Amino acid sequence: VQLQDRSERLYQLGDLLGGMEKLPGSKTDLSDRMVFSEEEKLKISKDLIDLQIETNKMKEQYETENFELKNKILALEDRVLELERRSEKVTGERDALRERLHALESSRKELADEYIILKSNYLALGKELDQEV
Repeated sequence: VQLQDRSERLYQLGDLLGGMEKLPGSKTDLSDRMVFSEEEKLKISKDLIDLQIETNKMKEQYETENFELKNKILALEDRVLELERRSEKVTGERDALRERLHALESSRKELADEYIILKSNYLALGKELDQEV
């Protein structure tokens, strides 16, 4: 029984020694994995920074385009207001000219009627003169 206990202890000791032999190899393996992990972290950080730079560039481009479009919209709104003012001015001038034209037409009709009266009076006077002569 004692021999059996000793042999079990020797097996356990052998297992521990085998594990100890693997331990230096696992330390180097662990170091390699840590270095690889650090390299991966650096790559991911670099990619993240590149992505943030690209995002900032896109934001800047968006802001620039947005600013330019707002300026164009304001310029076009000013142009529309200016054209509306001109349209109102032209409409007012057109209405004034229509009224003046209507007044001139009325005046022309009055002058035409007066001319007809004067002409008929002239012709009548011409006939009277011819009769007296």
